Amino acid sequence: MRESIKDRAAAIRDYLDRQDDLSGGPAVIYKYSMTAAQWETMRLLIDKGKGTPADDRRFADLSQVLRALTKQIGLGDSITGWNDFLPRDPQRLIDDS
Repeated sequence: MRESIKDRAAAIRDYLDRQDDLSGGPAVIYKYSMTAAQWETMRLLIDKGKGTPADDRRFADLSQVLRALTKQIGLGDSITGWNDFLPRDPQRLIDDS
């Protein structure tokens, strides 16, 4: 697994560790973070038009798993929040200026 995905997953776990209203233990949070990091990577690849049909299938599979994990840990029913990024992700702030 690429180092950038591991680093992103660690960042996701870091901000989730500061949430006091999530369910699921460390193993579920770890699985969520790794799946979410891979999902973001695939999404960027596809959004840039560099994905293949196999990437589209992998993204669809990851989306199903991530949706279930998102619900399981108590982040809601949607993979992304209001800004189209992962729910409660402080690293994905948009500056309108």
